[in-house]
Amino acid sequence: MAQRAPVAALLVMGLVLPFVNKPVHVDDANFLALARGAAADPWRPHAIDINWQGTTERAFDVLSNPPGIGWWLAPVADAGVVVQHLVMWPWLVVALWGAWWLGKTLVGAGRVTMLVLCTSPLVVLAAQSLTPDLPLFACAVAGVAGFLRGRRAWAFALLAGCAALFRYSGLCLVPLLMLAGGLRGGVRGVALGALALVPFLALTAHDLLAYGESHFVAMTSFQGVANTPRDVFRKLAAALAMLGGAGLFPLVRSRWSLVAGGLGALIGLGAVWISDIGGLGALLTVAFVALGAADLSKVRARSRDDRIVAAWVIGGLFFLLTLRFTAARYWLPFLPAVAVAGLRLKPRRAVIGVVIGAQAVIGLLLSLDDRAFAKAQRDAALAVIEAFPEGGRFAGHWGWQHTLEAAGWEPLEEDGAPGPIFATAQNPWPQTSDPGTCLAELWSYEVPDRRAGPRVHTRDGRANLHAFLIAGTPPLETYAPWGLSDEPYERVVVYGPCD
Repeated sequence: MAQRAPVAALLVMGLVLPFVNKPVHVDDANFLALARGAAADPWRPHAIDINWQGTTERAFDVLSNPPGIGWWLAPVADAGVVVQHLVMWPWLVVALWGAWWLGKTLVGAGRVTMLVLCTSPLVVLAAQSLTPDLPLFACAVAGVAGFLRGRRAWAFALLAGCAALFRYSGLCLVPLLMLAGGLRGGVRGVALGALALVPFLALTAHDLLAYGESHFVAMTSFQGVANTPRDVFRKLAAALAMLGGAGLFPLVRSRWSLVAGGLGALIGLGAVWISDIGGLGALLTVAFVALGAADLSKVRARSRDDRIVAAWVIGGLFFLLTLRFTAARYWLPFLPAVAVAGLRLKPRRAVIGVVIGAQAVIGLLLSLDDRAFAKAQRDAALAVIEAFPEGGRFAGHWGWQHTLEAAGWEPLEEDGAPGPIFATAQNPWPQTSDPGTCLAELWSYEVPDRRAGPRVHTRDGRANLHAFLIAGTPPLETYAPWGLSDEPYERVVVYGPCD
C-alpha cells in the first residue's frame, strides 16, 4: 500500500496547483508586509509600520502572529505571486508526510488518513495562502506524528514546537506532547514532550532582546476582548459550523453522532436567532453546526491513544473559545485529531470514499470562489488606479490595500481627513473618515459574480470563511463558512470634497 502514497499526495497537490496564481488575498497582505519587515531588518521584522486596523502603527502592536512566516517569505517578499505561492509548497510536502505517519501510527492506514485529512477544504485553502496556516499545520501534524512514532522523538518535539513560530496556537501542542509522552513513556516521555517549548522560549528571548518585551504577552491582552457569554456562544457556534462546513465531514454515523448532531442543531438554531439570520443562510448554518458537533462526537477515551486524541480535540476547541474571533483556519492545528478520531472507529471504505470525494469537490469549489474573490479585490483596486492616476487615499485592507499601496496610494487613518480623492471598498473592513467632512461620490465600480457555486464571503448568504463577521455598520454576524448568493464580489466608491 505504501507505493500508493505518492499518488494520494499528487491528488492533494492537484487541488492546489491551479491556484498558484491567486492574487494577494485577505491576510496575505499583512504577512507580506511582515516579510518586507523581515527583509529590511531580519532581527526586528515586527518593527515595520502597517495600517491594519485603521491606524498606522508597528506591526508588533497589531499583528497577533509571531514572525515565522515573515522570515520564511522574506527572500521573496517582492517577487511575483506565483513564486511566493511555490515557496510555500515545501510545507505542503511536510504536511502530507506527517498525515501519512500520523495515520500509520494511530489508525494503521497512512494513505487513507492522508487523503481524509488533506482533502479537507481548510487544508486545500491553507495551501493556497501566504499566511502562517500551512506551516502551522505542517509542524503540528508532522511533529506530533513523528513524536508518537517514537524514533528521534526529541527532534519531532522540536518540530511540533516550531508551530508556535508561525501562530501562537502552536503552543497548545506543548501540553499535548507532554501528556502523550507521559502516557507512552512516563517521566522521560514528559521531558521529551516538554522540548516542544524550546522554540517558543527562544522566540521569547529574541523578542526581549529585539523589542524589550514579549510579543506573545502583548498579544494575549489583544486577543482577550470578547469573552461575554454571548461572545463565547457565538464563537462556539461558529467554530462548530466552520468545522462541519469546511473542515471534515463526519465519517461514522452512530447513535452518539445523531445525538451530537441534534444538540448541534439546537446550538445552530440559537445562533441564527440571536443574530437574526433567515432563509437559506439559516438552514446552512444549522446544518453546518450539526455536522461540526457530529464530528466531535467521534472522540473516545477508551485507550491510551484515544485519550491523546481526545485531549488534542477538546483542548483545541477550548482554545478557540478564548480567541478574539473565530475563523475557519483556526481549526488547522487541531484538525488532524478530528480526522484520526473518526478513522479510529473503522468507518466503511465506501463512506471514506464518499467523504474524500465530497471534501475534494467542496474544496475545489471554495477554492474557485476564493480566487475569484481575491481577483475582485485586485481588479477593483486596479480600476481605481486607472481611473485616478493622480492617486489619493483609501479605506480598507486585504488585497485591496496591497494593490493600492503598491501604486503609491495612502491608507486613511481612522476618522482622518480623506483628501481630495478618497476610495473605499465595501468588504475589506474599511476604516471611517472624518465624520465632519462632506463627501460627494465621484465614481463607482462593481465586480459582478458571473459564476455559479458556493461563496466564501457573502452578505446576502450570511457566510464568511475568514471570520464570523462581515464588514458593515454595524458588522454583520455570521457562522457558516460558505453560502449561496449571486451578489457582486465587490463595490467600490470614490469620493471627493463637496462643492
